[in-house]
Amino acid sequence: MDKIIPAFELSLLDPTISDVCADMLETGIDSLLDDGIFKSIPIVGVLIGAGKTAQNIHERNLLRQTINFINSFNDGTIKREKLDKYRRKISEDSHKAEEEMGRVIILLNKNVDIKKSEILGSFFKEYVNENISWDQFCELSDVTMRLFLADIDLLLKINRKTITDTSQCVAYQAERLNSLGLIETAIKSLTFSSGRNESPKELYISDLGRRFVRYGIS
Repeated sequence: MDKIIPAFELSLLDPTISDVCADMLETGIDSLLDDGIFKSIPIVGVLIGAGKTAQNIHERNLLRQTINFINSFNDGTIKREKLDKYRRKISEDSHKAEEEMGRVIILLNKNVDIKKSEILGSFFKEYVNENISWDQFCELSDVTMRLFLADIDLLLKINRKTITDTSQCVAYQAERLNSLGLIETAIKSLTFSSGRNESPKELYISDLGRRFVRYGIS
C-alpha cells in the first residue's frame, strides 16, 4: 500500500486527470493502455506497472473500478476550496491519508459491479464537500457493498412514494432494503376470519435511505 496510497491520492485529487479517466471509459481501457495514455494517471501505473498491460483479472477489475470511482468523484461539483482543504489535510496527516484512501482502495478491490464504485465516488465527493462526515461515509459505503443493485429502483420508488406498501412490490426486496436500514416498515392493519391474515406492510424511506438517495444515486 506504500505506493498505492500516494498514487491514488494524486490521481483522485487532480481534476485535470478526470478528462483522461472519462476518455478511458468512453474509448475502452484496453485501447488506451496500448497507446500508453494511462501513464498520465499515477494510480494506473502503480497498479499494472510501467510499460505493462493489465493481464490479471483482478488487476483489470481494480483498474476499472478505480477509474469509474475517480470519474464519479470528479464530476465538476466539488467546491475548489473544499478540495484544496481536503488535499492539505491529508498531505499533513499521513495516518489520515492511509485510513481514508486505504479504505477506499480496499472497497474498490472488493467490487464487482461498476455501479457500486460510481456510488462510492459520489459519497466520497460529498465527504470532501463536507456534506457528510467520515463516519457517515463509512456507513454509506458499508451499505453500498451489501446492497443488491436490483433493489435500487424500489428504493427510489419508495422515496418518491410511488410505492407505499408491500402489496405493490416484491416483498423480499423490501425486506432486504429494510435489513440495510434504508427503509422502515409498519403493519397497516390486521384482519381476522377463519385464520389470521396479515395485511401488507407500509414502507417508508429512513433517514439513512434519504441520505443514500440524495448523495449516492439522485
